Amino acid sequence: MITETQLTEIRNYLLSKKLPIDILIEVNDHFISQILDLQKEENLSFEEAFEKVKESWKEEITPYWKGDWDLVDKSKFLRTINKNNFHSLAKKSTINSLITIVVLSALSIILNFEIYKYTLILIVGSILSIPIINYFRKRKELNLQKKYGNYILISIQEYTMLSMGGIYFYFKFLIDGFEVAKMFKDFFLVQNLDNFMFGILIVFALLFTSFLSIFSQKIYLSKIEKVKPFLKYL
Repeated sequence: MITETQLTEIRNYLLSKKLPIDILIEVNDHFISQILDLQKEENLSFEEAFEKVKESWKEEITPYWKGDWDLVDKSKFLRTINKNNFHSLAKKSTINSLITIVVLSALSIILNFEIYKYTLILIVGSILSIPIINYFRKRKELNLQKKYGNYILISIQEYTMLSMGGIYFYFKFLIDGFEVAKMFKDFFLVQNLDNFMFGILIVFALLFTSFLSIFSQKIYLSKIEKVKPFLKYL
């Protein structure tokens, strides 16, 4: 049986490794399970079992500087998690952005320009507004990452506010959206490939950033309820 004092010792050790809290909670469960197994199987004291488990995880969770542009010390375990998170989010964001662009391209053929220019702004503008609306709807939960600024609460939280930094570009798109619509429409009218590709680049960048925020917010909000009880220890 592990006492409350021993649980605190495990928790404080893992907090010193700068793991995101959602990941720390999972690792904490593994530590407890492995310690209990060692105590039972090898008849070890808590401290002996704890030391043995720490040694087995040492290489994975000890923060270090990799010698690259990222100056923040991170563990091998956290770097792997961050890499997997970004690849997963980027893949989903890219697919959804490309699907939206295909739909916009198809609509540019079907609709006349007067209707299409408003349709493009409505579709893209709606997608751009989702993470901003989510922020105001779930401001209390999303602002927890600011309140506990010394810790990473959820491993994907760095992307949840990404779209907020692009508000200027969103408003600029809404103002200049007719020009972007013309870039799409011109490809099929006058075969202007350069303008078409530039229009796609602008729309893709805006959509990708927005979808990245949307998906990361969804993950953050689904995990933060599990993290909240742990915040009293920070």
